[in-house]
Amino acid sequence: MTLTERIQTDFKLYATQAEKDSFFEQRQQAFETFEKLGFPTTHNEEWKYTNMKAITAGAFENTCIPSTKNNNYQASVFSGIKANHLVFVNGSFNKDLSVFIEPDSAIIITNIAAARKQHADLFNKHFGKYAHTETVALNALNLALLSDGAFVYIPAGKKLQDPLVILNFIDSGDLNVWVQPRNLIIVDKGADITLVESYESRGEHPSYINVVSEIFVDENAHVEHYKVQQQTNESYHTNYTQFFQQSNTSINQVTLTLDGKMVRNNLHFYMNGTNCNDLLYGLHISEKQNLVDNHTRVDHAQPNCFSDEKYKGILKDQSVAVFNGKIMVHQDAQKTNAYQRNQNILLSDEASVYTKPQLEIFADDVKCTHGATIGQLDEEPMFYLRSRGIPENEARKMLLNAFADEISERIKIPELVTLLENEIEKKL
Repeated sequence: MTLTERIQTDFKLYATQAEKDSFFEQRQQAFETFEKLGFPTTHNEEWKYTNMKAITAGAFENTCIPSTKNNNYQASVFSGIKANHLVFVNGSFNKDLSVFIEPDSAIIITNIAAARKQHADLFNKHFGKYAHTETVALNALNLALLSDGAFVYIPAGKKLQDPLVILNFIDSGDLNVWVQPRNLIIVDKGADITLVESYESRGEHPSYINVVSEIFVDENAHVEHYKVQQQTNESYHTNYTQFFQQSNTSINQVTLTLDGKMVRNNLHFYMNGTNCNDLLYGLHISEKQNLVDNHTRVDHAQPNCFSDEKYKGILKDQSVAVFNGKIMVHQDAQKTNAYQRNQNILLSDEASVYTKPQLEIFADDVKCTHGATIGQLDEEPMFYLRSRGIPENEARKMLLNAFADEISERIKIPELVTLLENEIEKKL
């Protein structure tokens, strides 16, 4: 059974069991949209270099059956840190592994399934309002067949004292697993949150995870957001993260792609208010024949907003990277300052990068720049280090750590910095 056939079968099964309410209607409409759009192909300019055939031809099982091998979670780099942990195993919320240490009872940290019933008004006000489904096929697929996910509400003026780690753990030891997690994060006026989305997998069988995260940031709020992917070389990952911001908000966002056979990151910021301040940083380390595709879009829709974006890649073997970053400055967005850079280091003659930084500007009083570089390690500093008696591998590692430092210094969680350093040590 192909994945498309599996999707049709799974939705029909869901439709026979679901309560016929507005939530069902929303999901049914999303299913019909996906049926019309279908999976993206390389004929689509946005997917020109990312082929999903290996996914669409796969015999995946859309399962929310929790794995019994929960001890694998203890190997997570985040399992030992002081934080709130919301854990999902094969798409199913795992209450036993989840830990909540936040003392403020006004802050809501739960799963989507519970939030629909316990916080219906808040859920219905925001769910599905920011991530487009009408034109984005994988968003429609996620809504139609969503498994579960995180629901977080930080009330006005509140601060989450310790980070929240949302861990999606995939165990494909017994079958080809695919899941559709969806997260809804609501950060009210003047609130503050540090959030980590972590995606980890174990098992020899292929797995596919398709994630949608909607993050609403109200006036004067601040968000620290980290996305970390540590999946196997048999894992496929697509995600769409949508930030919707009101005035005087600030976001520090870092994406780390450290493994996975095929990873497609879609990151969209929409500045719906004035004086927004956004930092977007990303780093991927690619090896073998793996592919990492980073697509970003920053919409400056209102005046006096700032964005600074830098994505870096380190590529080995026959790996492939794609970067497509668009800064859209709307007509009313005067006094915009927007910067974008993409830098890549190739450690192999067979690795390749396709990069396309873009500016679309419809206002006349702005400062915007973009650029991209692709190259190998600079021979001059390598020669200098070697001449001081430093072995070649050690010198290479020092230079690559220096290359990654501009990203790691944006990370405010020490365990995450250590993880990045260890990955560079292990792979390079």
